[in-house]
Amino acid sequence: MPNCILEAKDIRKTFLFKGALVVVLDKLQFSIQEGQFVSIVGPSGCGKSTFLELLAGITKPDNGNIYLEGNEITGKTGFLGYMPQDDLLFPWLTTMQNILLPVKVQGKDEKEAKKKIIELLPLFGLMNYTDHLPYQLSGGLKQRVALLRTYMSSAEILLLDEPLAKLDALTRSQLQTWLKDIVHLLNLTVILVTHDIDEAIMLSDRIDLMSINPGTFMESIELDRNSPLSAEEQLKLKTKIRSKLVNEEEKSGNSNKNGEREKSDKVI
Repeated sequence: MPNCILEAKDIRKTFLFKGALVVVLDKLQFSIQEGQFVSIVGPSGCGKSTFLELLAGITKPDNGNIYLEGNEITGKTGFLGYMPQDDLLFPWLTTMQNILLPVKVQGKDEKEAKKKIIELLPLFGLMNYTDHLPYQLSGGLKQRVALLRTYMSSAEILLLDEPLAKLDALTRSQLQTWLKDIVHLLNLTVILVTHDIDEAIMLSDRIDLMSINPGTFMESIELDRNSPLSAEEQLKLKTKIRSKLVNEEEKSGNSNKNGEREKSDKVI
């Protein structure tokens, strides 16, 4: 059995809003096994991205602890590879220079790292773009560069915050298939935040659904990446997940004046 590599226990996070403390996350429990792909899905504002930032050490919980292989990493950066929605590539650096950034920051051997990157470039579809600047790359290529840069941080777990959300539908579909292959070939452990239910079903070993006000995990759905669901099974599961998310939004008051849920592709 794979080992539990990352755990978050009793996480609570509040923010100050208009002079009052707002509880964003409360009593949150999470764990992931080595080699697992877990997608986190929930209503807008439930704290999905905040949770990834806590795992990455960008912010610190008010209460609770985060453990990587049994060692506490609460509030500490550099242990998990974090990729936000925006690619955040430095516009004056080439593809190769951007990918090498984590290696430089960590003070590792750049020559050896460059050899490894050159080996990985075909897998990431970047072999013809090493000297390109970000403005010369398409949105899909930028995300490939950003993912390879995140991978070169040598972190055991990758945290992906809606990395494909801003791409057009065709490019997004292509990159979903590509990402699924990359995760398998490199045996990655991944936590993905997404609003795309189809994306979560396609990529995941497990989908964790979040509630809102405050955010916490309300249900985990186990999947088998090696045994894809039939079209009928996918539709049934998607309908189930969408229904739960709509109910959460309605409970939180995210409805319009007519009492109808505002249309949003974030839960459709």
